[in-house]
Amino acid sequence: MLRYMRALSLVAVASTSSAFAPGWQVARINKQIRSTAALYATKIDFDDDEPCVVGGNIVQSCEVVSADDQSTTRTTGTQSKLSAATNLGKCICGAGSFALPHVFLDEGVFGGTLAMTTCGLLAAITMQSINRSRYTVSRIENVEPPTSYVALTEMALGGSVSKLVFGLTLAASLGVCSTYIVFVGQTLASLSADEVSNNIVHLIAPNVDEKTWEIITAGTVYPLSLIRNYGVFAFTSALGVTAVLGGIATTLVYGVFVDPGLGIFEALSAVTELKMWPDSIADAFGGSFGTIAYLFCVNFLTFPIINSMKNAEEDYSGAVSSAVAVIWVVNVVFALICLSFYGDSTQDLVLQNLDNGPYLSALKILLCIDLLFTFPVVFSSGRQILENSILGEDVEKDDENETSLALSRAAITAGAVGTCFGLSQLGGFGTVANLVGGLAQGTLAFIVPPSIEVSLSRRSGENSVAKEIPQWAVGSFGVAVVAAVTYFTLKESIS
Repeated sequence: MLRYMRALSLVAVASTSSAFAPGWQVARINKQIRSTAALYATKIDFDDDEPCVVGGNIVQSCEVVSADDQSTTRTTGTQSKLSAATNLGKCICGAGSFALPHVFLDEGVFGGTLAMTTCGLLAAITMQSINRSRYTVSRIENVEPPTSYVALTEMALGGSVSKLVFGLTLAASLGVCSTYIVFVGQTLASLSADEVSNNIVHLIAPNVDEKTWEIITAGTVYPLSLIRNYGVFAFTSALGVTAVLGGIATTLVYGVFVDPGLGIFEALSAVTELKMWPDSIADAFGGSFGTIAYLFCVNFLTFPIINSMKNAEEDYSGAVSSAVAVIWVVNVVFALICLSFYGDSTQDLVLQNLDNGPYLSALKILLCIDLLFTFPVVFSSGRQILENSILGEDVEKDDENETSLALSRAAITAGAVGTCFGLSQLGGFGTVANLVGGLAQGTLAFIVPPSIEVSLSRRSGENSVAKEIPQWAVGSFGVAVVAAVTYFTLKESIS
């Protein structure tokens, strides 16, 4: 759902010569900004019997919007409120859940719970705000509600800010993909180094270090990312849900019955003995809040879900509240119980606290396989944005230079995958997730939505100081998140 963020988040864009290209490409990007628009707001074209994919998750019955249509074209959705809440829950809950126990180790029981509550609440509020703004701008402009984040931003705040959102969304896409590389690298390195369990990874590739695994992972996802028929990856939704839920359940069962194996009541009582607050509020906020934002701040992922709902204007807010509340409960309970199991020994990814017996190693490998095949789906819209920005939208109609076109696409994909690999070298999963979540996702969730709402309320004549104060407060909090995460990341990199 985006480990990274502003000047720093635009590294991904700059390094692949994309959204903010000079000269003649800027005019092309302005032309494309509604049709190719935001990553994940762009619909992926599947066969009629295949579902619409949002990130790595399935949304049933999405109507496809063609590249020639404006982003304000109405779609006829079929999703109910319950279905939308379920899909939102899938977008939120993922690999980031396994980093939360370490977040609570840094922030403490009360500190971590407060941070989770604050982030979840504000993410829900701003997701609901985005949907309200769609209908507000629709009434002001007398057009259909915009169906992408970039289109909404362009109508509310103008072309310059919409291009910033365009770039941030691309940066978030590459950032999320970079965390997949880190996750796979850390997990396989842990399996490879375990001589005691004699797991299959150690037997085949003993003592291979994390960076080598990350290079292998990048080399594996590169050819997968060249595939243009995304329907072959539709199975990743069910696989992903099974792997994540299975991982959470297995981690809890392992801790209760095996290591430390003291039972659920002992684990719950051990929570009271844990650190309640962080040793340094500043370091905890800058060093781990972005990981929580990585989990909850899926604002830019939600447009296909909104577009596929029967009655988004009335039902979306309730769907968001339900999804965020359930995921909040599951993840807080999971993080606290895991922390009570392992205490100060809690790893960056709690899966590394589990042994590597045949069943547990199989689960870890399943999670890695899921991310390998989810990578091309999450990566695809960002890659398409890059291709359209650099090569042009109509390039597929030109059959004269087919070989040259294929080589150009391969080079663009290689550059983007290389950027993902580069971001993965910033640190462990928690570090990269914190950067992506705090910078890119934090900006898209905490700064842009209140700015849109304030702008539209003033244009509609419905603004007041009382109405604007909450929006300015959320925006100020977003600026603090981005600044703290950026400072902490630079501090850690220098040290």
